[in-house]
Amino acid sequence: MRHKVLAAVIAFTVLMAAHAFAQTDSDAGRKVLGTVVNGNTTIEFEAANRSDLDNQQLRAWGDFAAAHAKIASALGSNPSLISNDGYVNKHADLAKLFTDNPGLRDAMAANPGNFVVPVNPSE
Repeated sequence: MRHKVLAAVIAFTVLMAAHAFAQTDSDAGRKVLGTVVNGNTTIEFEAANRSDLDNQQLRAWGDFAAAHAKIASALGSNPSLISNDGYVNKHADLAKLFTDNPGLRDAMAANPGNFVVPVNPSE
C-alpha cells in the first residue's frame, strides 16, 4: 500500500512539473513587441503568428497605414478607436478601408497587435 501511495505522489509531481514546463516553454516563445497602459488596462502587443492571418487584410492595412500615418498612430495609441463608429466615420478613408475589406475591422478589434504598432502616449 505504501508503495502505491508513493508511486501516486511521484506520478502526480511529474505530471504537475511537466505541465509547468509546458507553460514556461510556450510563454518563452511569446514575443511581446510593446505594451500600452491606460488606467488599469494593459494591452500587450505580441508578434503575430502569420499562419492564421489574412494576408490580404494585412496588406490592405499596411498600405492604408503607410498613407495615413496619423490615423495609424492614433489607433496604435488607442486601439479601442477601431470599434468607435464616431471615430471611423470622422475619417472617410478609414471607413472606406473597412467597407472595402469585410472582416478587417473585426479582426483588428479582436487582435489589434496583429495590425497596429503600439504607441506609448507618455513617450
